[in-house]
Amino acid sequence: MLSTNKHDTLQSAIAEANREVQQLRGTIIAMREEMEAMRLQEQQKIHLAVVEANEEAALLRADVQAMRDELERQHGQHQEELERIQASERLERKQLQLTIVELRDRLERINDH
Repeated sequence: MLSTNKHDTLQSAIAEANREVQQLRGTIIAMREEMEAMRLQEQQKIHLAVVEANEEAALLRADVQAMRDELERQHGQHQEELERIQASERLERKQLQLTIVELRDRLERINDH
């Protein structure tokens, strides 16, 4: 009877060990699946962050270009305004010089009489 009892105990221990091994395998599989799901979730977060960063960079580049264009346009306008003012000043200077010559001529005629 002792031998059968040992055999039963041994069989029971083996069965318990097999159940534990199966349970551990199930746990390992579940943990692997959970790790894979977490890895995929992190990859998605990274991908989304990269997409958002690229979109923001594109918007910023567009803003920079718009500002450059506006600066260039304003520079052109100021240059045109400066040239217009300089041309107006040259014309006014000529007119004043002609007026001076004419007034001198008049003054000389008055003094000559």
